[in-house]
Amino acid sequence: MIHLPGWLPPSAATDVTLVLRGHKPAARVSVGSRGGDLRRWARRYGLFTSIDADGFAAISRNPATARRVIDLDRRPGRHTLALGTMLGYPPCCSRAAARVGDEGIDRRHAAMATRRFHGRFRAINPSGYADGSSRISHVPCSTRCQPSLRMAMLPQGC
Repeated sequence: MIHLPGWLPPSAATDVTLVLRGHKPAARVSVGSRGGDLRRWARRYGLFTSIDADGFAAISRNPATARRVIDLDRRPGRHTLALGTMLGYPPCCSRAAARVGDEGIDRRHAAMATRRFHGRFRAINPSGYADGSSRISHVPCSTRCQPSLRMAMLPQGC
Protein backbone atom coordinates (compact mmCIF):
# COMPACT_ATOMS: atom_id res chain seq x y z
CA MET A 1 0.00 0.00 0.00
CA ILE A 2 1.32 3.42 -0.96
CA HIS A 3 0.57 6.40 1.25
CA LEU A 4 0.88 9.89 -0.14
CA PRO A 5 2.48 12.38 2.24
CA GLY A 6 -0.11 14.42 4.11
CA TRP A 7 1.81 17.63 3.43
CA LEU A 8 1.38 17.34 -0.34
CA PRO A 9 -1.36 19.67 -1.58
CA PRO A 10 -4.62 17.79 -2.29
CA SER A 11 -4.32 18.78 -5.94
CA ALA A 12 -1.18 16.61 -6.23
CA ALA A 13 -3.00 13.39 -5.30
CA THR A 14 -4.23 12.51 -8.79
CA ASP A 15 -1.01 13.55 -10.52
CA VAL A 16 1.31 11.64 -8.19
CA THR A 17 -0.95 8.59 -8.13
CA LEU A 18 -0.95 8.40 -11.94
CA VAL A 19 2.87 8.51 -11.91
CA LEU A 20 3.06 5.85 -9.19
CA ARG A 21 0.78 3.56 -11.20
CA GLY A 22 2.82 4.09 -14.36
CA HIS A 23 0.05 5.94 -16.24
CA LYS A 24 1.99 9.21 -16.58
CA PRO A 25 5.71 9.82 -17.10
CA ALA A 26 5.95 12.71 -14.61
CA ALA A 27 4.10 15.06 -12.30
CA ARG A 28 4.87 18.64 -11.35
CA VAL A 29 3.84 19.66 -7.83
CA SER A 30 4.40 22.49 -5.40
CA VAL A 31 6.28 21.38 -2.28
CA GLY A 32 7.53 24.68 -0.87
CA SER A 33 10.30 23.99 1.62
CA ARG A 34 9.52 20.24 1.83
CA GLY A 35 11.81 19.28 -1.06
CA GLY A 36 13.98 17.04 1.13
CA ASP A 37 10.91 15.29 2.53
CA LEU A 38 9.59 14.71 -0.99
CA ARG A 39 12.93 13.33 -2.15
CA ARG A 40 13.04 10.81 0.75
CA TRP A 41 9.41 9.77 0.22
CA ALA A 42 9.88 9.38 -3.55
CA ARG A 43 12.99 7.20 -3.20
CA ARG A 44 11.03 4.71 -1.08
CA TYR A 45 8.76 4.13 -4.08
CA GLY A 46 11.44 4.08 -6.77
CA LEU A 47 10.76 7.64 -7.91
CA PHE A 48 13.13 10.47 -8.66
CA THR A 49 12.64 14.17 -8.05
CA SER A 50 14.05 17.42 -9.32
CA ILE A 51 13.24 20.53 -7.31
CA ASP A 52 13.69 24.17 -8.24
CA ALA A 53 14.48 27.14 -6.00
CA ASP A 54 10.80 28.20 -5.95
CA GLY A 55 9.62 24.95 -4.35
CA PHE A 56 8.26 23.25 -7.46
CA ALA A 57 9.18 19.63 -7.99
CA ALA A 58 8.95 17.10 -10.77
CA ILE A 59 8.44 13.45 -9.84
CA SER A 60 9.18 10.63 -12.26
CA ARG A 61 10.36 7.03 -12.47
CA ASN A 62 13.15 8.38 -14.68
CA PRO A 63 15.64 10.87 -13.18
CA ALA A 64 16.32 12.51 -16.55
CA THR A 65 12.60 13.11 -17.10
CA ALA A 66 12.26 14.78 -13.69
CA ARG A 67 15.20 17.07 -14.50
CA ARG A 68 13.86 17.89 -17.98
CA VAL A 69 10.44 18.84 -16.60
CA ILE A 70 11.95 21.34 -14.16
CA ASP A 71 14.43 22.65 -16.75
CA LEU A 72 11.63 23.20 -19.24
CA ASP A 73 9.32 24.77 -16.66
CA ARG A 74 11.98 27.29 -15.63
CA ARG A 75 12.82 28.23 -19.21
CA PRO A 76 11.50 31.60 -20.37
CA GLY A 77 9.00 31.77 -23.18
CA ARG A 78 6.00 29.70 -24.13
CA HIS A 79 6.46 26.06 -23.24
CA THR A 80 2.95 24.95 -22.33
CA LEU A 81 2.63 22.44 -25.18
CA ALA A 82 6.02 20.83 -24.54
CA LEU A 83 5.41 20.69 -20.79
CA GLY A 84 1.96 19.15 -21.21
CA THR A 85 3.42 16.51 -23.50
CA MET A 86 6.26 15.78 -21.07
CA LEU A 87 3.76 15.42 -18.19
CA GLY A 88 1.75 12.88 -20.17
CA TYR A 89 -1.35 14.94 -20.85
CA PRO A 90 -3.34 14.09 -23.99
CA PRO A 91 -1.99 15.93 -27.05
CA CYS A 92 -5.37 17.58 -27.76
CA CYS A 93 -5.50 18.95 -24.20
CA SER A 94 -1.88 20.10 -24.33
CA ARG A 95 -2.62 21.99 -27.56
CA ALA A 96 -5.73 23.59 -26.01
CA ALA A 97 -3.68 24.68 -22.98
CA ALA A 98 -0.94 26.04 -25.26
CA ARG A 99 -3.50 28.28 -26.98
CA VAL A 100 -4.07 30.13 -23.68
CA GLY A 101 -0.51 29.74 -22.36
CA ASP A 102 0.62 29.21 -18.78
CA GLU A 103 -0.91 32.52 -17.77
CA GLY A 104 -4.37 31.47 -19.01
CA ILE A 105 -4.61 27.91 -17.68
CA ASP A 106 -6.27 28.90 -14.40
CA ARG A 107 -8.94 30.87 -16.28
CA ARG A 108 -9.45 27.95 -18.68
CA HIS A 109 -9.77 25.58 -15.73
CA ALA A 110 -12.37 27.81 -14.08
CA ALA A 111 -14.34 28.06 -17.32
CA MET A 112 -14.24 24.29 -17.99
CA ALA A 113 -15.24 23.49 -14.40
CA THR A 114 -18.50 25.40 -14.87
CA ARG A 115 -19.44 23.55 -18.07
CA ARG A 116 -21.77 20.57 -18.08
CA PHE A 117 -20.19 17.16 -18.45
CA HIS A 118 -22.73 14.46 -19.34
CA GLY A 119 -22.80 10.75 -18.62
CA ARG A 120 -19.45 9.07 -18.31
CA PHE A 121 -17.72 12.36 -19.21
CA ARG A 122 -18.50 13.58 -15.69
CA ALA A 123 -15.28 11.74 -14.83
CA ILE A 124 -13.24 14.40 -16.66
CA ASN A 125 -14.83 17.42 -14.99
CA PRO A 126 -11.82 19.26 -13.57
CA SER A 127 -13.78 20.98 -10.77
CA GLY A 128 -12.43 18.59 -8.12
CA TYR A 129 -8.76 19.20 -8.92
CA ALA A 130 -8.00 21.59 -6.05
CA ASP A 131 -9.40 19.24 -3.40
CA GLY A 132 -7.81 16.13 -4.91
CA SER A 133 -11.05 14.48 -6.03
CA SER A 134 -10.57 14.89 -9.79
CA ARG A 135 -9.74 11.77 -11.82
CA ILE A 136 -7.51 13.71 -14.22
CA SER A 137 -4.75 16.17 -13.46
CA HIS A 138 -5.11 18.43 -16.48
CA VAL A 139 -7.75 20.68 -18.02
CA PRO A 140 -9.56 18.71 -20.72
CA CYS A 141 -9.80 20.27 -24.16
CA SER A 142 -13.57 19.71 -24.26
CA THR A 143 -16.43 18.23 -22.28
CA ARG A 144 -16.24 15.12 -24.50
CA CYS A 145 -12.48 14.53 -24.71
CA GLN A 146 -11.95 10.80 -25.32
CA PRO A 147 -8.23 10.68 -24.34
CA SER A 148 -9.05 12.42 -21.04
CA LEU A 149 -11.87 9.95 -20.44
CA ARG A 150 -9.51 7.02 -21.04
CA MET A 151 -7.11 8.51 -18.48
CA ALA A 152 -9.94 9.07 -15.98
CA MET A 153 -11.01 5.43 -16.27
CA LEU A 154 -7.57 4.08 -15.33
CA PRO A 155 -7.30 2.46 -11.88
CA GLN A 156 -6.22 5.16 -9.45
CA GLY A 157 -6.02 3.88 -5.91
CA CYS A 158 -2.61 3.58 -4.28
